[in-house]
Amino acid sequence: MTESKKETEQPEVKRRTGGRSARVRNTVLEKALLELSENGYLAFSIAAVAKRAEVHETTIYRRWPTREELILDTISEFANSQLTTIDSGSLVKDLEHNMRSIVQLIQTPIGSTLIFLGFTAHTVPEFKALNLQLWEDRIRIGQSIFEHAIERGEWPKKYDQYRVFSEVVGPLLTHYFLLQRPISDEMIQQRVQSILRDRDLFKVLD
Repeated sequence: MTESKKETEQPEVKRRTGGRSARVRNTVLEKALLELSENGYLAFSIAAVAKRAEVHETTIYRRWPTREELILDTISEFANSQLTTIDSGSLVKDLEHNMRSIVQLIQTPIGSTLIFLGFTAHTVPEFKALNLQLWEDRIRIGQSIFEHAIERGEWPKKYDQYRVFSEVVGPLLTHYFLLQRPISDEMIQQRVQSILRDRDLFKVLD
């Protein structure tokens, strides 16, 4: 008896999007984060990450051609998970939340590495362009706070984004890394009030 079409028809195989490639990427970044946290930037190596992730080094090099690219991708992923923004309906509350997330980040080993790379990027050619892109991404994410504030009429429509970023982040880094002093909630509140008082100074004239 001839088999029916239904009996001989092969089941359709659905292609998965992402799949193994996405899992490998996530695993490598997770292990790279551990390697960076435990051994720091100077001792960081592709070989060590490959061993932790249980993949061949060539698997990593196909996606991250250089050690520096893997480091910055790892840090960027971590920073994105730590530097969160909210829309509370108040610029004061949104800025305070953002600054607290910055403080929490820079107090971690990865956060310290991020700042270290930022300070040394000009002397390490491999990091220069990658580091600039990383901080550009941080600026872009942080600007959502001010976009919401503009909609509410709390902030000038045209303003110097880089200057605001410097005023938000700069004093925190100076206080914590250069002066080696803890950053209190009172200091965060004072910084926010100072930025709001000087909002007209950030305006960009037509």
